[in-house]
Amino acid sequence: MKNRIFFSSTTWQGLLALSVCLTFLAEVGLGAGVMAQSNSGPKTPSSPASGANQESLDKTSSPSQTGLSVPENVRLGDDRYAQADYKGAVEAYSRALQAYKLNAYALYNRANAYRQLEEYESAIADYSTSLKIAPDNLFAYLYRGIALFDNQQPEPAIADFTKVIEQDPNHALAFQKRGESHLAKGDATAAIQDLEAAAKLYEKAEKFRKQSQILQQIKKVKSAQSKN
Repeated sequence: MKNRIFFSSTTWQGLLALSVCLTFLAEVGLGAGVMAQSNSGPKTPSSPASGANQESLDKTSSPSQTGLSVPENVRLGDDRYAQADYKGAVEAYSRALQAYKLNAYALYNRANAYRQLEEYESAIADYSTSLKIAPDNLFAYLYRGIALFDNQQPEPAIADFTKVIEQDPNHALAFQKRGESHLAKGDATAAIQDLEAAAKLYEKAEKFRKQSQILQQIKKVKSAQSKN
């Protein structure tokens, strides 16, 4: 599912204890182009305050084999992503990660690019690694769940969507995708429950087209359920 991607400023609070990431984020300024994906998704945060030591600064600023620094490669990745050049985005983020492999922002965005390319295993791996560094990024759980679902792995996808719902019980997309994951597992009852919750949340947000789509989906599920 190729959603536009954003993420909330609160999801990056976990990075405050990771000084090596803070310097990078401050230099990059979190390019908004890469995160311009879904109306249901998170929005781009402002950069956290820098608190990195000199060693961290040297790591994040050191040039890659192309002569570009880590922030420059990430900005290039952002630009490529905004232009829907997902392969080019992966290449730029990969160069940044060759120079500094613990960059949660680059990992998360490379995962987004891999998902757009339908390279789900690579996307899942990058989301998982980014979450080890920034465990409070709920949108990494959300989009890892979508990648898992698209990779025909509904069980772990449900766990990721549940994580998002526990923290944000008004997240319509998480309910929708968890419902679809339940349906993929053959649990129509659980699917209907989640899809109905998603429809109500879309209505509340005045996203009536999405609500209509979900209601049609519920109708089909109930119809199939009655025939069994």
